[in-house]
Amino acid sequence: MTGRDRWTTAQAIVDSRDWTSADGSDHSVGRWHVVYEYTVAGERYIGKFTDFQSGDEEYLGPGDRFEIRFNPRRPSQSYYPELRTQTYFLAVCIGIAIVLAVLMILITIGNVRSAH
Repeated sequence: MTGRDRWTTAQAIVDSRDWTSADGSDHSVGRWHVVYEYTVAGERYIGKFTDFQSGDEEYLGPGDRFEIRFNPRRPSQSYYPELRTQTYFLAVCIGIAIVLAVLMILITIGNVRSAH
């Protein structure tokens, strides 16, 4: 573990979430904008993050609890360890596209061989 992975854990509660679709529809790929609150030593803090995924997936809703990590030296700094960044999301999409392309090539090769 390095850096932020060593930060202290705390329970957070979702205050709000908003969905922004990449193409303007309600059920496509896009991102969730989440605002949450957590308490450290009796002091209340607010955090925010943006998570990239499909709008069809179940997601954290207002009042839901989840675990965050905060900087023990600066409790106002926090992050959500399960966050899917845009880079991660794009890497997954590219990986899926590569697998599908390979499958299509293999199917095409199989069809050509069976025709001979």
